Amino acid sequence: MSEPKYLNRALTWLGFNGRVLEEAQDASNPILERARFLGIFASNLDEFFMIRVAGVRELVRAGLDHREPDGLAPAELLEKIAGRARELSAAAAAVYVKEIVPALRDAGVRFLALADLEPRERAFLDNLFAKEIFPVLTPAAIDALLPFPHVTNLALYLAVRLEREGAEPRLAILQLPRTAPRWIQVGGKDAVRFVLLEEVIREHIGDLFEGHTVAEAVAFRVTRDADFATDDQEAEDLVDAVRLVLKSRLRGDPVRLEVEEGGSDAIVAQLAGALGLACHDVFKLPAPLDLRFLMEFSRLPSLPAPRAEPWAPQPHPGLRPNEGILSALAERDILLFHPYESFEPVIRMLRLAAEDPSVLAIKQTLYRTSSGSEVVRALERAAENGKQVTVLLELQARFDEERNVNWARRLEDAGAQVLYGLAGLKTHAKALLIVRRGPGGIERYAHLGTGNYNERTVLEYSDLSLLTADEDLCADLTAFFNVVTGYSEPLPWRRLAMAPLGLRQRFLGLIRREIDKSSAEEPGQIRAKMNALVDTALIDALYEASGAGVRIDLNVRGSCLLRPGVKGMSENIRVVTIVDRFLEHSRIFEFRNGGDIEVFMGSADWMPRNLDRRVELVAPIVDPEHRERLSLILDTFFADNVKARELKSDGTLVKRDGRKKPFRAQEALWHEAQERATRPPHPEREAVRPIRKAP
Repeated sequence: MSEPKYLNRALTWLGFNGRVLEEAQDASNPILERARFLGIFASNLDEFFMIRVAGVRELVRAGLDHREPDGLAPAELLEKIAGRARELSAAAAAVYVKEIVPALRDAGVRFLALADLEPRERAFLDNLFAKEIFPVLTPAAIDALLPFPHVTNLALYLAVRLEREGAEPRLAILQLPRTAPRWIQVGGKDAVRFVLLEEVIREHIGDLFEGHTVAEAVAFRVTRDADFATDDQEAEDLVDAVRLVLKSRLRGDPVRLEVEEGGSDAIVAQLAGALGLACHDVFKLPAPLDLRFLMEFSRLPSLPAPRAEPWAPQPHPGLRPNEGILSALAERDILLFHPYESFEPVIRMLRLAAEDPSVLAIKQTLYRTSSGSEVVRALERAAENGKQVTVLLELQARFDEERNVNWARRLEDAGAQVLYGLAGLKTHAKALLIVRRGPGGIERYAHLGTGNYNERTVLEYSDLSLLTADEDLCADLTAFFNVVTGYSEPLPWRRLAMAPLGLRQRFLGLIRREIDKSSAEEPGQIRAKMNALVDTALIDALYEASGAGVRIDLNVRGSCLLRPGVKGMSENIRVVTIVDRFLEHSRIFEFRNGGDIEVFMGSADWMPRNLDRRVELVAPIVDPEHRERLSLILDTFFADNVKARELKSDGTLVKRDGRKKPFRAQEALWHEAQERATRPPHPEREAVRPIRKAP
């Protein structure tokens, strides 16, 4: 049987998360960086089970033969996912126990068993348990005559088997308190000795069950289906509908049971049976459960262990000291590459607009933003200052719904007009428009980005920002906001492409143009960077382009259905993925166009949901120097041979040729940002110099 035309979305995503795990396994990384990556891996896998695995399980349970593009039936896919996820989970547990903990110990940071504590440390924990932990613990007895207590999604529990003379063994469960830290520092404020919370509670568990003997106390954790969506076309109040989704997520069907290794078969069987899970849904792990805590733990400033060299965001050379952002944009566009370059100009642009008496209106999309958001505060301030502030806020940004509901109420209280976009479509575009009355009439200034208006994640995600006063682009943005907030019919766009109103056709047309212009003497070329490539129509177009001799280089961070390097189908297509310190999140699309190169940036990946079920924006880069810079950024990513892996036709990820001198793209981009920051500002336009080339 011939290989299927496409790879599998879920399995290639697991390959990506395996790459995250590789960074935790890589002994050349500083130990706290390795710990951080292990926490990221665990968090990613949790979300994968809550969304993707839950969806496949639902298909199996409903008896639907909904085939994946690669031909896998739901039951087959679920089996493959379970096998690969089990391998990865076991590897993650092993790296924690055998590598992370010993390496931390060697660096002077110790996770201790209670038997290893000094008497004064045990006394400290005894006192802490009695005063701070014991009062908030509430055990729940398991009785055959009563319903099994609800087990909260992703919360950590102890399952306790109790024995009493002359009675059958009994079971109780105990949720670890969310009010207590996962790790407890012992030996004083400056000590680097820690005990995990579950160990402290386990040591004193008998205090909760007077008259019984505790035969075992085993940590366990349940992952539930969190893939709930609101019917915003039927809901009378979208905010209330989103609140119902948040409640449903806490009580979704169980999809995974994690149990600490060493728990008896009887206790595991009782838990699995009560939760309606089969043996293949149970993961027995030797490490502490829920390694997400390592993300926060690795950031503790007091830890003496080696951590990654700080790469602080750099100032942009195109902005002169004390120069107003809007006056700068009147002269030239500004392209920012975060987090190598600071997001501060975007925040400053909003703050200045909020206080500028000549600013009449601010219109902005918000998909995800941070707690304590400076962006939202600036919008509130603008509304309080009497400006017309319109915020297109996406209430259904998965796992950020509650925060966005709260921001909506705050913005409305400040006087802003908060709208929720088009029914049935998530608003994923990243856009800001400022309308100002200038000496010569109305002026418009805009920001377009590939990432969220989130001051925290902008330090961790790699994204692009375009600040501009370009008349055509600002006119398009004005039309965009009219389309998504009212009943305006879209006019022919001057520059922008918008999903779901034509973006798919735009990309297909650009690929078709490369096919038409490609020749043996002058082959076409497509280069693109995105988070996921799962749209089969676009993949088929790329296969056709490959057959026409077009050279195609793709940088895809996560899921990828395209099968590269297959003779007669995709031999001219190369796919690489990069996992490094910053999460790759920018989207760049470059088409050779017979030598008249066109480059685009935007919020959309090549996925059906982005092209058909979300509101997205993609913009052409018209400034020649900005186009050159984005081309050089693509050069840099495709030259990486340290953190890059190449996707093979069988779906495996292979490290690239190590015989060449090591070249790490993110490191090169960081050095380039440092070098750019030292240049004197150019009063007329930005200058672009080549990023250090790979050897």
